[in-house]
Parts: sequence; C-alpha cells; structure tokens
Amino acid sequence: MAYHLSRVFRAQTGHTIARHRMRLRVRAALDRCAEGERELARLAAELGFADQAHLTRAVRAETGTTPAALRAALSDPRT
Repeated sequence: MAYHLSRVFRAQTGHTIARHRMRLRVRAALDRCAEGERELARLAAELGFADQAHLTRAVRAETGTTPAALRAALSDPRT
C-alpha cells in the first residue's frame, strides 16, 4: 500500500513524498523568517530539523542561498 501511494504521488507531482515534506518545511521556515523570526536554532527545532545546520542546508538546497542571506535581502530597504 505504501509503495503504491509513493508511486502515485511521484507520478502526479514529479517528486517524492519526502521531498514534498521537505519543501513544505523549508517554505514554513522562510515564511517564519519573513515574519521576523530571528532564532534559527529554535525555528529548526520547531520545524523538525536536526539542528540549525540541517535547516541551513535544506534552505540552500531549495533556494540556492542561506536563511541569513534571505533575511538580509528581506530587510534591505533598497528591495
């Protein structure tokens, strides 16, 4: 049953359930950073990442940049 679900999910979305779940967690982290969350270690723990480094790697893999760089871009008055 689980194998069938995985196959159908991948056929419909183009990515695995695990990848989809990671994307949702990264999106939640980015939303929280945009809302002003400053403490990445706490954010990582709340979203189920092993630690802050794991969160940073996941964000970089998804967006090509780090949470700190994204936060700086969001707070830059020129943008």
